[in-house]
Amino acid sequence: MNAGPIPELLSVVLLAWLAGLALVFAYEMFNGAIQMNGLFSTDVDNDGIADEFHPERVQMILISLFGLGGYALMAMDAATASTAALTVLPDVPEELVMLLGASNSMYLTGKFGRTLKRG
Repeated sequence: MNAGPIPELLSVVLLAWLAGLALVFAYEMFNGAIQMNGLFSTDVDNDGIADEFHPERVQMILISLFGLGGYALMAMDAATASTAALTVLPDVPEELVMLLGASNSMYLTGKFGRTLKRG
């Protein structure tokens, strides 16, 4: 069943808009308008020098990106394997939900531990 040209046009426009938004963010990050310093560290004494490195931030970002990429590949595989157009996204695997939950728990544990340590 063909839904017609309007949904196809909307999906192309939406994809182009999201790609343009990603390009603008990437340009602004590399241009320096969006500050990236302090993403993985904290300046505790406000002297302009990062004092504490936070590995839990790194693992949370990496696991989130890999999880998003894996789900996107899974959705694309489902779309190519289907003979008809997909009307819904595939279910998120329980393993991915548990992995993201564990990653966020590690992040919050590190954040809470640092807060208690500082007083």
